[in-house]
Formats: sequence, structure tokens, C-alpha cells
Amino acid sequence: MPLAADQAGNTKGIDLKRQITLPMTAEAGIALMVATTATFAASDSVVKVIGSAVPLVALLLGRYSFQAVALGVWQARRGIEHFRDAGVLKLQLLRAFLLLLNSACTFAGLRYLPLPVTTSLAMMAPLISTLLAATLLNEDVPKSKWSMVVLGFIGMLIVVRPGSGDFSWTVAFPIGAAATFACFQVVSSKLSTAGDPITTNFITAVVASIVLAALLWVDQAGLLPEIRKVTVGSWLLVLVMASLATFGHLLMLQALRRTPLAVLTPFGYAQLAFATLFSWAFFGKVPDLWTALGMIVIAISGIGTVLLHARARLR
Repeated sequence: MPLAADQAGNTKGIDLKRQITLPMTAEAGIALMVATTATFAASDSVVKVIGSAVPLVALLLGRYSFQAVALGVWQARRGIEHFRDAGVLKLQLLRAFLLLLNSACTFAGLRYLPLPVTTSLAMMAPLISTLLAATLLNEDVPKSKWSMVVLGFIGMLIVVRPGSGDFSWTVAFPIGAAATFACFQVVSSKLSTAGDPITTNFITAVVASIVLAALLWVDQAGLLPEIRKVTVGSWLLVLVMASLATFGHLLMLQALRRTPLAVLTPFGYAQLAFATLFSWAFFGKVPDLWTALGMIVIAISGIGTVLLHARARLR
């Protein structure tokens, strides 16, 4: 999945000035962010290994129900009073649906496309956020940001290479993941001043689990026979994937408690490097020259967009 899938309520209660004056704390946050990218890349690798052995609805249900239980235990230990910091309920529900769509697109993409390709295309979210800001929110987007959007689009074309024998309609899945994550980030930013991060992620997991359980109930005739065919080994892999994804979310929360989000976000692109490493280690596949070049271009454009946005906020 794309990095920073739990960026809501990230900096609430954090004294940014104090953190900026504590470089060791910032370094710890950056280290945790890099560890987060490795964890998410490992989780995606397990999804790639599972392939189509587990129906998509069941795979997603396993992932989110595990997170709901893990964060539910955490919430119980913290006390029910933290639910008062949930923020606007409509935004919480919308955030949950968007993240669920993001996960569905990512998991579907991993079934058909190489891990580095899926990861790089899904990381076009900052560029899509710029487009949304200009077209839907009527924000004044400077030429420098538009140049990053154009650069990212060029990188995408290099990766997917329309017209080549390697091009497939399945690239729509990671691009869809990027689009839903861009919308997810907009909603998350609205919750950042009101929502407690642990409560927000718990609500997201519960809502996603309820939606998926409902889908499973509606399509029992089609899904239950397929679920019965799933082997014990595949279910164990689902448990590993869910554990990694949840652990990644918890690592990110710890990173955000130590370092401002604007500092951490560019390091999220380390997930591309880990995706490439795991693709080689687990599947014996590495990106060809053109794909690698496209991934680098997308990473440069994404990091550039983030840095330009951070600079604009400091003015």
C-alpha cells in the first residue's frame, strides 16, 4: 500500500518548535519513517505472494479486522474518553471508505503488476493532489508545482509505456490507488486539527471491516465457496500481511510524534527502494532500465511537490 496511509490527526498535540530544536528526535522520526516504508513494502510483498489464492474481499477483511482488533485493544487501555477526539463523523466515514478503496486498488494491482511498478504509480498521489487543488478547490497553483505534475506524468508514461507490448489496462489499479489516496489526504488534513490519530485509525479499521463483512454477506454464494478453498498456509500469510500493515501504521504514529510531517514525507519515497529490493529478493525480478528511470522521475516529481508545498507553508 502507499505510504502514510494513516496521516490523519498526525501532529495534534505535537510541539513542532520543540521538535525542530531537537535534531536527535528528528533523526529518530526519520529512522522510524524509513522503517515504516520497509514494513509497508514487506506487507505489499506478502500480498504479491498470496496473489489470487485468497478472494480480494476476504484479503481486505483480514487486513482491516486485524487492525481493528489491535487498535481496539490499544483504545481500551487508553480509555474511552479518547473517542471524544474523533472529529467530524462524516469525515471519519469518508476517510475510511477512501482508504478502503485505496487498499482494494493496491491489492488488485499487486496481483497483476510487478511490485515496484505498483508502488511507483501509487506514489503519484502528491501530483494528483495538486491537480485536485487546482481543479476542484480553485487554488492558485504556481508554475513550479505544475512543472512537477508534468514531470510526474512523464515518469508515469515511461513506466507504463502505452503502445508497448508490456502495457496493460491493469495500470489503472495503482493509478486509482494514487487518486483515492490523494482524496484521502485531503480528508485527513481536515481531521488533523480535531482527530486523535489512534482513534481515527481505529474508526477507519472498524468501518472498513463492517463494509467488507457486508459485502461478504451479500455475495455469500460466490465468495464462501472460494474462501473454503483457501489453504491454511494462505491464511497464515494473510495474518503476516495484516500484522505488517498494522505495525507499519503504529511505526508511523511514533515517527509523527517525533518529527513534523513536512520533514518526514519525502523519506516516504524510500518505499520504492524497498519495493525494488523485495521484488528482487522474493520474486527474482528487477525493473528494466526504462521502468527504473520512470520510477526515479516519479520519485523526483513527488518529492519536489512535497518540498514546494512545505516551502509555501513556511512563507
